[in-house]
Amino acid sequence: MKVGELMSSPVQSVSSDKSVRHASELMARLEIGSLVVQDHGSLVGILTSRDVRQSHPNRIVADAMTRKPVSVPVDSFVWDALGTMERLRIERLLVTDNDRVCGIITRDTIRIHLSELQDPLTGLFRPAYVQAIGEELLRRRERFHLLFIDLNDFGEINKRYGHPVGDDLIKGFADKLLTLATADDYLCRYAGDEFVIVTVRPEASFQQLVDVLREPQIIEDIPVSMTVGTVSGQYEPGFFSYSFRDLISKASLLSTSLKPNGLLFS
Repeated sequence: MKVGELMSSPVQSVSSDKSVRHASELMARLEIGSLVVQDHGSLVGILTSRDVRQSHPNRIVADAMTRKPVSVPVDSFVWDALGTMERLRIERLLVTDNDRVCGIITRDTIRIHLSELQDPLTGLFRPAYVQAIGEELLRRRERFHLLFIDLNDFGEINKRYGHPVGDDLIKGFADKLLTLATADDYLCRYAGDEFVIVTVRPEASFQQLVDVLREPQIIEDIPVSMTVGTVSGQYEPGFFSYSFRDLISKASLLSTSLKPNGLLFS
């Protein structure tokens, strides 16, 4: 999902020499929460409803606006835009297309739409998320690593402890993945007890992540081991000739081939 799909457009603007009262009335009439501030066709700032509330109505827009507003390209992923807003603690971003302001996107808008892609049990994204990431990276011919993670003997865990405990374990493992994740990682719950990570980490960091995930762990007081199938853009011949679906299949089959022969529970 790209920013351009969710942005509000066209943008409404005001000049910096107008009064805050004028800007406030304009926002109320148009039922919008912000105005782009432009002088002679050049972007000079953004005025939000918060800026208006914090300023006297007789002041001019130049005194109340936020200068040098943060922007994102129209083809950015919405989750990257959300990360920028949360990191900078801002509510909206300008959207640009070849340095031209073409829209505005808000944090609430992104959150509402991303909630549709979230797995309700773990809070991780569903497969469509990493698929979009992987396909875009392939389109850009940017190499990445793919990890397909499968919990071993999860069916036996459900039989021994019950499905509610199994759900707790899935949630606990998802939380563990989140603690290991960096800004270079894109995670999803793929299906059942399977998880996928697409990462653009450097090689050494990627290998370190794989090593950590292949170590048995205790989650919800239950011993758990994982098999991890990996496909790396650094080593896979003809990497860019594959579709993302093909890469998922290769990593999944490798994960299956690495399954231990004996059950963890007997």
